[in-house]
Amino acid sequence: MAHVNPPSSRIIRLEEGWNDVIKKKAIDVLEEMLDNGIKSGSSSLFGPKEYVSIYTVCYDMCTQRSPYNWSRDLYQRHGETVERYLTTT
Repeated sequence: MAHVNPPSSRIIRLEEGWNDVIKKKAIDVLEEMLDNGIKSGSSSLFGPKEYVSIYTVCYDMCTQRSPYNWSRDLYQRHGETVERYLTTT
């Protein structure tokens, strides 16, 4: 059975989800840690609540009904971001 968004859920736009959550709260944080190390006193990159929140946004963006299913776009942007990071550091 296909995933159907509950009537109360809102559509997450590509730019909103990518820029405000995935890039800003996950990828940029990871790149900062790779460049400068984990801050002293911190045992992990993300706390459980942060991780679940970011994961949920990614999941929701990839399971929204067309034309708002962003799985291909997120996969492409993620790959481009990783490639850019690896070629510039």
